[in-house]
Amino acid sequence: MNKIRSYRNEKLSIPNQFHIKYAESFQLSPLLYKMKNTIFIIVAIAIASSSGFAFQRYLNHESVQVKTVINPAIGFQRPEFAALDLNGEMRNIKEWDGKLVFLNFWATWCPPCLKEIPAFIELQETYDNQGFQIVGIAIDDEAAVRKYAEEVGMNYPSLVVEDEGIMLAKRYGNGIGALPYTVIINRDGEISYTIRGELSKIRAKELMKERGIKL
Repeated sequence: MNKIRSYRNEKLSIPNQFHIKYAESFQLSPLLYKMKNTIFIIVAIAIASSSGFAFQRYLNHESVQVKTVINPAIGFQRPEFAALDLNGEMRNIKEWDGKLVFLNFWATWCPPCLKEIPAFIELQETYDNQGFQIVGIAIDDEAAVRKYAEEVGMNYPSLVVEDEGIMLAKRYGNGIGALPYTVIINRDGEISYTIRGELSKIRAKELMKERGIKL
């Protein structure tokens, strides 16, 4: 049952005598009619102003309530794991110790994942000589990953972990299983930052610069 009553199509029943007296009063007092309009405008402005002020206070109050949620994985040593790359070679995450690593969890069926990969390819090519390394973790089947990697010319390793990648992502702080998901591992092997969702090239370069990469 709808508890909200709509008055949009209802008409108020007003006695005819009220209409007559109302009309006569303005015929006899045109000045009063003008004053009434002026007062109405002033009241309307006052209400609008007070409403705007109240709304701004509400926004300010709400902004204070917003809290930054810090991923509990940040600050800890990255978990060790090993997985096969597209060449069938077993690769261990320790292989890239001493480098600034962007560990990117992705899949070919994830549109935001595919959107960020061209930028990753460009960043890898440009900053490889500064010890910057992107490592893909594909939660997908090998055939699909191989086909896509060849199509776009992926120039960084992508390890195929299939469904096991979900548990691996949780070990790296991705408790809700979001994709794409990128983990920044500093040169000391510590998780320094995580990003849920698409990572733009602009934001990626900001994060790289903060960690010593010369742009």
